[in-house]
Amino acid sequence: MDKADCFGTISFFGHGQGVYNCVFEMTGFSPLDRDWILIGLAECCAERGYEATSVAEICAEAGVARESFERLFADKEECLAAAAESVIAEARSRIETAHSPGMSWAASLRTGAGAVLELLAERPALAYATLVEAPVAGGHAQELHAAARAEALAYLEGGREHAVEQGIPASAGHGALAGVEALLVFQLLGGHGKDLGAQADAVTYLLAVPYLGRRAAAQAAESGRRDTAPRRLRAVA
Repeated sequence: MDKADCFGTISFFGHGQGVYNCVFEMTGFSPLDRDWILIGLAECCAERGYEATSVAEICAEAGVARESFERLFADKEECLAAAAESVIAEARSRIETAHSPGMSWAASLRTGAGAVLELLAERPALAYATLVEAPVAGGHAQELHAAARAEALAYLEGGREHAVEQGIPASAGHGALAGVEALLVFQLLGGHGKDLGAQADAVTYLLAVPYLGRRAAAQAAESGRRDTAPRRLRAVA
C-alpha cells in the first residue's frame, strides 16, 4: 500500500497530511498509525479474507510496526470492529448531510441510499470488511453490523405510513433489506465495489417496493437521476 496515494482515505477518518508530518517529526510516531492499520486490515480482507489474514500481514500492508498495532488494538477482532465502526459512523453522517427538512420518506430513502453507496464505492476495501466480513466474524464487529442493520430496518418500517395498501407483512422490510445486502455483497465479492454507486436506483426500488408498490418505487428510484441530471437552459428567442 502506497501511503502517498492514501491521504484521500485518511481524510475519511478525519485527518490530513499536515497533521501526519508535524507529529511524526516531533515524536517519530505517526498519529495516523491507527488509520493506516484499519486500511491495511481492509485491504487484506478484500485480498485474502479476514480469517486468512494475520496481524503480521495487516502491519505489513499498513506499513507500520507490530508494536504500533499492539499499542492500539488487543487483536485483529478489535481492529475489524474499529474498521466497521468507522464506516458505519461515516454512513450516518452522510445520510444526515444528504437529508433535507420536509423531504418525503421516498425522497429521503433515495438520497440516503445514494449517499451510503457513494461512500462504499469510494472505499471498497472498507466496504468489504464491513459488509462481507463483519457480519460473520463474531464479537463486537458482528454486534456493530447487527445494530446498524436494525437501525436501517427501523427506518424502512417508516414506509408503512406511506403504504399503498394495508396488511403489509412484518417480514417485508426484512426481505427488502436482505435483498439489498445480497446485491451489495455480490458486487463486492465480484470485485465491483467501486461501481456500487451505480446501484442506487436498484437499491431504492428494492427497499421501497414493499411499501409503495412497483410504480411509486420506480418513480422514487428515478427521482435521484432527475435530481442529479445536468440542467439545460432553453434558448430564448
